[in-house]
Amino acid sequence: MARTRIRERGAASVRAVSYSVALLFIIASIIPLAWMISSSMKDNISIYRFPPTWVPTVPKSVTVTLDYDGTALSTKDDYELEAMKAIWFTWKKMQNAAIGSLGVTGVKDGVTIFKAEMPSYNFTSGRPQIVPTQLFTDATMRLKLPMIRERKLTRFDWIPDRSAYTGPSESEAELPDTAASVLNTLEGANYIDGRVLAVTERSDWTRLFDNYIVLWQMAGGKDNAYDFPRFLLNSTIVTFGTILSHMLIGGMAGYALAHLVRGRASAWWTLFFVATIMIPEIAILVPLYLTMDKLHLVNTLWGIILPHTAWGIVIFLFKGFFEQLPGELLQAARIDGAKEFSIYWRIIVPMAAPIFTVVSVMTFIGVWNEFLWPLVVARKPDVWTFTVALNDFQNRQSMGANVIMSSLIVATVPLMIIIISCQRLIEKGVSFTGLKG
Repeated sequence: MARTRIRERGAASVRAVSYSVALLFIIASIIPLAWMISSSMKDNISIYRFPPTWVPTVPKSVTVTLDYDGTALSTKDDYELEAMKAIWFTWKKMQNAAIGSLGVTGVKDGVTIFKAEMPSYNFTSGRPQIVPTQLFTDATMRLKLPMIRERKLTRFDWIPDRSAYTGPSESEAELPDTAASVLNTLEGANYIDGRVLAVTERSDWTRLFDNYIVLWQMAGGKDNAYDFPRFLLNSTIVTFGTILSHMLIGGMAGYALAHLVRGRASAWWTLFFVATIMIPEIAILVPLYLTMDKLHLVNTLWGIILPHTAWGIVIFLFKGFFEQLPGELLQAARIDGAKEFSIYWRIIVPMAAPIFTVVSVMTFIGVWNEFLWPLVVARKPDVWTFTVALNDFQNRQSMGANVIMSSLIVATVPLMIIIISCQRLIEKGVSFTGLKG
């Protein structure tokens, strides 16, 4: 006998619409992320190119050979200064080109005198201090040379054994675009004494990730005003400090409202905590700042953390979860002589992993991405979170959009890891709190 299957009318249409809407939301979420990842590996000018290009251009490693026959240069310091001018001043004029690294080889009387090279991340991080303007003179580079040496921005290798030069003696008839631009820039330059002998170019895909290295290179300067690793550390301290406070204060408050406070008192207290959600943050910004100022917590990480120690929504979620736990288990513990504090830590907490996960992720998203309150209360760079630092990167440090994109990718990775790793507990916690469906 053939098996019959009952099909609900319209089920196929509902399923098709559901899958279509889900697919639409997935695409709408993935496209901005994909564009951000792609832009983080581009040069600054490619981001604004129209029509937009999704695949980043592979950076070019350009090597220039300079001939110093007939010049008066003789000492190592003279040639080092020459190499720094050839690299830094040339790159400054071509700062928006997709150059992955720029190298200079010095040749005199048929032998190699020096080799110098600098990757793009060193130029990007050092540009605001070394070549902030288009004024190119010997005096400028002599002033900046100690800083280049101290920060090790450009590698300079002096070759005392004077090995014979075996490289190209002239450039190709038709140079690629980047090499041709470098050649045109150097041939008309009056800031170098050497004559351009040859220019070579090769693709270097490893330089696609230099925008990420810039974030750590910026911490190598004398002032730590743009120390991105420190900003990430500050955000981590603030976020996990807030999560810990929610675990302790919100969890115990929710347990008290669910199982210790009875009748109308519990309802009124719950209503009070829920009502705090309705207050706009901007409305309490000034009194909150004045309070932190009176407590001498302005320009401290504690000043950022303390206003987040007890959210009404967190207490409400904890209360809703704890109310669904079996009361008989708690009564049995009380009959056995257990104190409420022991009941909470030994019975409630081990059973409440889902709600603790939900609260942790919710807090992480809110505090990790917060901008307004850290901007107001943290005026010194030492206590900036990464969101405040990103606002300052482009305004005062002249960082390009490509570096900003790479910093956003770095800041997004922890959030994605937490959400993916805690997905099952999040779903379970949301279903227990009654917020699902």
